[in-house]
Amino acid sequence: MLLVAGCSNGQSSSVAKTEDSPAQGCTRDVLAALALKWREDKAPLDQDDKKLLQAFMDANMVKNTSQYQIFIDHYAAGTGPIALAVVQGTDQEEAITEQLGAESEGVAEDCAASAG
Repeated sequence: MLLVAGCSNGQSSSVAKTEDSPAQGCTRDVLAALALKWREDKAPLDQDDKKLLQAFMDANMVKNTSQYQIFIDHYAAGTGPIALAVVQGTDQEEAITEQLGAESEGVAEDCAASAG
């Protein structure tokens, strides 16, 4: 993850790399892939998002990594509640956001267990 520091009082900007633990990186990557996949279920993704999702799949699906298994488990668990919320009148994006919140703790726990 890159953080960009802005310019202040004429000083140049700098870029600092923050180090994620394996569990934090896993959690971030899986939640991002879930969001993209659930959005793709509704409508085609733009090129940038499609590339991000494809990169996750390429890196994890063929090797059936623990990240991919966590993704599959939480994708399956979250797809039904999103569909139900939409049928009941919730906006698709709001339903996805709510489901990401519901899945985030479980994803973090699964990632920590797989990294452990």
